Amino acid sequence: MKKVFLSVAILASTCFFVSATGVFAPANVTEIAIMINQDGDFTEVKLESLNENVQKAIGAYTEECTVKEIGYNAEKKLTKVVFASKDDQSEKVVILDDEGKEVK
Repeated sequence: MKKVFLSVAILASTCFFVSATGVFAPANVTEIAIMINQDGDFTEVKLESLNENVQKAIGAYTEECTVKEIGYNAEKKLTKVVFASKDDQSEKVVILDDEGKEVK
């Protein structure tokens, strides 16, 4: 049942991001809270709970990708975001620090 609910949430959030304008507006996204706790280090978060720098960094990726999952590690102060390419749905994982800079 949880998997069905999660699938519906992912589908709904993906549809929300693909708007008529095709522009991502972080301030308007309030309901994205997708689990990313696969490796146990990150817990699910809502986009609006992240700081402005991280929200802007995520917004920069959404021209070519949609957000699939967002997780936060409070101990390490890192945000893990899984994106899906709008072209071929391939996944890309990005780790961001609290300043919104990509950690490699």
